[in-house]
Amino acid sequence: MNAKTRRAKKVYEDTNRRLRALMLPFFLNGWEEEHMPPAAKPYRNKQLVELSSMEYEIHTGKSYKNSIETLYADRDSLDPVLRHEVEEAKLVSDKLAKIPKDEYLAYQNVLLECYPENFVRAKTTGDFSIVKPYFKKVLEYNRKYVVWEQTESLKGYDVLLDEYERGMTADKYDEFFNLIKSELVPFIKKVLAAQKPVHPAFTACTFPAEKQKAFCEYLRGVMLFDKDKTMMGESEHPYTNNNGNCDVRITNHYYENALASAIFSAIHEMGHGLYELQVAGDLQDTMSGGGVSMAMHESQSRFFENNVGRSREFWQRHFPVLKNIFAEELEGVELDDFLLYINRAEAGFIRTEADELTYPLHVLIRYEIEKGMFDGTIDEENVERVWNEKYKEYLGLDVPDAGKGVVQDMHWYGGSIGYFPTYALGSAYAAQILAAMNRDFDVYSAMGEENVGKIAAWLKEHIHKYGSSKAPSEIFENAVGAPFDPHYYIDYLKSKYSRLCGITI
Repeated sequence: MNAKTRRAKKVYEDTNRRLRALMLPFFLNGWEEEHMPPAAKPYRNKQLVELSSMEYEIHTGKSYKNSIETLYADRDSLDPVLRHEVEEAKLVSDKLAKIPKDEYLAYQNVLLECYPENFVRAKTTGDFSIVKPYFKKVLEYNRKYVVWEQTESLKGYDVLLDEYERGMTADKYDEFFNLIKSELVPFIKKVLAAQKPVHPAFTACTFPAEKQKAFCEYLRGVMLFDKDKTMMGESEHPYTNNNGNCDVRITNHYYENALASAIFSAIHEMGHGLYELQVAGDLQDTMSGGGVSMAMHESQSRFFENNVGRSREFWQRHFPVLKNIFAEELEGVELDDFLLYINRAEAGFIRTEADELTYPLHVLIRYEIEKGMFDGTIDEENVERVWNEKYKEYLGLDVPDAGKGVVQDMHWYGGSIGYFPTYALGSAYAAQILAAMNRDFDVYSAMGEENVGKIAAWLKEHIHKYGSSKAPSEIFENAVGAPFDPHYYIDYLKSKYSRLCGITI
């Protein structure tokens, strides 16, 4: 490394220290934004937009851009972690420089107006019209963003897909979802026809929120969700956020008529959280100290929620604790009754509460709508109608209101268009990770242990510790020993549900 590169490295590291510090107020605002006094929001929004302005100016400032360009030109002299980071930094810097500052800041204000206040009102009242004007502005900005950022090799909706999983395009997702449609849709029909009814306790009983919270607290120990480093709160839509690997926070939502909802939201979000907790400490003062991509992140949350959390082995250990907490409500309910309940395949309205088998259809619907948003066929005026038509087509359901339909998820209203496909892709990654892990040790036996320590150790060694210091495809392929193969996912689902329902594949 020559003297010029060393000077650039110092500017780069000093600037990144400031950028990481700026992440803190956004992190803290996210944690409390649904709980602030209503009158505080307008002034808070002004302050957050000002912070966004500071962030934009630092990212696009001459000294920072020059430091990145210098390091990039001499990247062969850098250590592998810094080299990858600089390559990513150049990409981010180049993309941000294409966005006019006034457009960027206006969009930040739109997002703050849209979520959470108007999104939550629309969801809880089932009235899309409340949030529709803001959704229109979100769409308008994202369409302009695509024009600003497209290249010869990346155009249209692909620009947004690439934001959430580098290298993924609509052509690749089409191939993936076409496989799901051809392999799973006929199989789902067989499963739905063969299932037994669930124990009446799960539909007749009320499950007090305080008891649900008590069991979720128990799950913290099971999931190694260290109380010295984590917090659990409540929000309309559960989420995970973090500030490094020693401050990881998740939220949940408790429905007293749906016992499984909060349990699996907790396991899902703790799966995200465990990923962040296990990123190597020496990456925390770099820009590589976090999960590498959304599909990889979702692979971890979906792995724990479904592959581990819905297994017989897991509940053989933990069902007695659940039954002790809900002694009255679960009187006479046996382990097999509970397993049937949590694994029952059913056409439902809500993605986050969907079973493993029908879940990818929920994601497929959102993916097809997102494609329509960028080919000129779908906008704010017809998105609710198209949503309802697709739920009728794929799941045979008549959507009763927007709260159970187009406003059930926060993603579009927080600006995350292109995110949804990573949920299905992450689920498919998880099946292949499961197979790789099981080659190294008896993972099913480990699911039945007091906590997920053995599983977490494997994930830390093969995935988590690297943070975002390598490309997602490199981390994934090194972990599983092969390129991504969606057939692991298809085979996993067919094997599990044919066994549960006693049908032949």
